[in-house]
Amino acid sequence: MLPWREVEYSWAGETARLVGNIVHKWLQRIAEDGLADWNAARITELRDIFRRQLIACGAISAGKDDSDDAVKRVMAALTHAVSEPRGRWLLEPQQEARSELHMTSNIAGQYMDFVIDRTFRDAEGQRWVVDYKTSSHEGADVEGFLDREQERYRDQLDRYAALMQAAEGQPVRRGLYFPLLKGWREWGDET
Repeated sequence: MLPWREVEYSWAGETARLVGNIVHKWLQRIAEDGLADWNAARITELRDIFRRQLIACGAISAGKDDSDDAVKRVMAALTHAVSEPRGRWLLEPQQEARSELHMTSNIAGQYMDFVIDRTFRDAEGQRWVVDYKTSSHEGADVEGFLDREQERYRDQLDRYAALMQAAEGQPVRRGLYFPLLKGWREWGDET
């Protein structure tokens, strides 16, 4: 079993973290509602709801006009997820699909709670654990950024895969999905 190492999040900032939380909740809802009823137009119609949720969680202030960037990030992430092929594949009905799956494991004598953003079996029966990342990247070398993020989150996803493999006894593929960047990284035990 892999040693557990916490991922450092201090770089992200509170607003980015809260935007990510809202995006995760909506991705869960979209997957549970069924992707057929979701498109860019519906997401645009929800703009005011996203703004109110961002205010309610403290990501933005009600009286300031600083909300536009945060609202745009939520809308862009969700629009990409329901519009582009990888996002649609992740959110469409799958075998044994679960979103925001809570699991507890004993690691080195301590019980730890984990939340897997999305897990399912694909059409070939392959188990997947997927983590959504609402990171953005300004500038060039997006592929290099995605590679670095994969290394940053490798232990986390490997831990999720180990939990699922222990429960099911079958290999598990890992995936990182970056809806703002339309980015994807995947690996299994061989890499």
